[in-house]
Amino acid sequence: MAQSSLLQMLEDLSTRVRLLEREKKQAAATIQALEREVGELGAIIAQASAKVDEMLKGSTAADKSQPGAANAPVESKGLEERMGPSTSQPKDLNRRFPRVYDPTEYSAR
Repeated sequence: MAQSSLLQMLEDLSTRVRLLEREKKQAAATIQALEREVGELGAIIAQASAKVDEMLKGSTAADKSQPGAANAPVESKGLEERMGPSTSQPKDLNRRFPRVYDPTEYSAR
């Protein structure tokens, strides 16, 4: 009787060790994936930083060569144009808001 309970305890321990080894392998794989992502994000941040530096250098060079360049309007895309329409945004916006905001309409007052 004592021998069978000891065998049962050994089997339980063996099962527990296998489970812990499997969890350890999964954790190691997760760590490796996260480290890879950290490296990719670091490269993206470095690339973005270089692009910002390049843009700032270009804007300072343009400011020095063309004094009126700083006052020139810059055409840019809105957030919706860059990201696409939101799925949470209602489809009936034109019905709810029939007029587009026009700042000149309010500045004349």
